Amino acid sequence: MGHSSPNGIFLTIPPVSLQVKSDIELPTIHPKKSIALIAVGLFIYSLYLYYAGYQDAIDTLRSAAISLFALAVVLALLGVLCDALAWRAIALKFNYKVPVKDIFLIYLSCGFMNNLIPSGSFSGETTRVYFLEKLDGGCRIDQSSATVATTRIITAIPFFLGTAIGLAYLDLVTNAPPWALATCYAIALVLLLLNATFFGICFADNWLEIIAFSIIKHAERILHVHIDQNQCSRILGRFHHSMMLLAEHKRTLFISTFWALAGWLCMTTVAVVVFRSMGVIVSFWAVLAVYSVMIFLQMLPIFLPGGVGLVDIVMSTLFTAIGIPVHTAVAATILIRLVQLWMLTAIGGLATAYLVKKINRKNLVTRAEERLAKGF
Repeated sequence: MGHSSPNGIFLTIPPVSLQVKSDIELPTIHPKKSIALIAVGLFIYSLYLYYAGYQDAIDTLRSAAISLFALAVVLALLGVLCDALAWRAIALKFNYKVPVKDIFLIYLSCGFMNNLIPSGSFSGETTRVYFLEKLDGGCRIDQSSATVATTRIITAIPFFLGTAIGLAYLDLVTNAPPWALATCYAIALVLLLLNATFFGICFADNWLEIIAFSIIKHAERILHVHIDQNQCSRILGRFHHSMMLLAEHKRTLFISTFWALAGWLCMTTVAVVVFRSMGVIVSFWAVLAVYSVMIFLQMLPIFLPGGVGLVDIVMSTLFTAIGIPVHTAVAATILIRLVQLWMLTAIGGLATAYLVKKINRKNLVTRAEERLAKGF
């Protein structure tokens, strides 16, 4: 790239050369931005509550049985634990030696990052890779990324199973309006295509490299940098090799799928128990369809952290569409989101702080040992 100096001499500025790091950093949270966006989402939802009749919803909330609500909290935590165990089953195949407690805390931290940094789950998955690398003490980004990618595919299995059952139930048994059915079917189709593409990227020989090098080519042109494509190719090759190795371990995949199914059942049952706490019996199968829409919205990189406001409005509307009174649907949505968004995010924040402190303490010990080995 050339520029002319004030003296008319033509200067040639070589492009910056970037080495691809095998290390990974924890995503950065911008508290002021997150708080402002959460406030926007809550304001939008408060307008919805005002027009939906908030007083009736408050009366319904007061009737909720505390014991059943507590059960919903336990189910949500069990759901996270089961998802963490699904991931741990995969990680063990690469000899990652991280205790169950830490795997559970990493998964909570993953949810915390996903909810505070809207990025289509990318921030949460990056967090998982970061903590797994740091706590294990290795530097195997290709393998840690493969464990995360495989778990994403496995956790999609119960989701699509539940979506199919839920849609069939809505279509054949209930009197759900056409727009609600059309919305659920459209979202299910989009998610199926996205996951099929993700599967192809992970397992097909050339998909990942074609996409990665296309991105690199545009980045080099726009940012005027040079990226070491040979190093990229080596990392991508090792990642693909790791994915193929995992595909051969059928027993491991079965165990991981079992835990993923258990986690999905726990999370879905939270809504059923919440409705039950208010004396309302709602079909488990109908909840499956509503949850498919909710999960889809939470996966989108929308600007609202955790989909605050938007997800709540859509969930309440869909519950109403399957025949639940508006005030009950709104009250149930508030309690469900209190458990699955606000509570898990708060606990995830504490988990993140604990893990960061543990890693810092581990680094201090390592540096002290190195200094002792060198005799100061």
